[in-house]
Amino acid sequence: MGGDVFRDFYATLAQVLPVVLLAMIFDSRYLDVLARDHRPSRREKPKGGYFWTKPRVRVYVLTVASLLMCEFLCVFLVLGGLIDDRAWLRGVLIGGLTLFLGTLLTRVWVAVVAATAPTQPGRSATLDDERGRAVEPLDW
Repeated sequence: MGGDVFRDFYATLAQVLPVVLLAMIFDSRYLDVLARDHRPSRREKPKGGYFWTKPRVRVYVLTVASLLMCEFLCVFLVLGGLIDDRAWLRGVLIGGLTLFLGTLLTRVWVAVVAATAPTQPGRSATLDDERGRAVEPLDW
């Protein structure tokens, strides 16, 4: 079994990790909606406040993106023969990929639930952004 199978593992990760990074950071209007969204903390607004305030989102997304870039570097170091393949390294890479995919799955669930929720009375179903496009509000 050995070398060829694990080499394919790293080659596959080298192709998948950049796509995951792009999906996580640059998906449909995520950064635009986040920039416009007002997210008071629970401390500021005990009823209706958010756990995922902008500073927390910033730290989480930048941490996950940085971890992804470190994984990408490790994959290329193995493919380039600069570090050896080890079982623990494969486990760490699979764990990181699981974290990234879990983050994406969570964002998909949140976006779908927000987009398919019934419109609340007195609340507009769409907002206009600075370019005049219709934008759905997100209630995370």
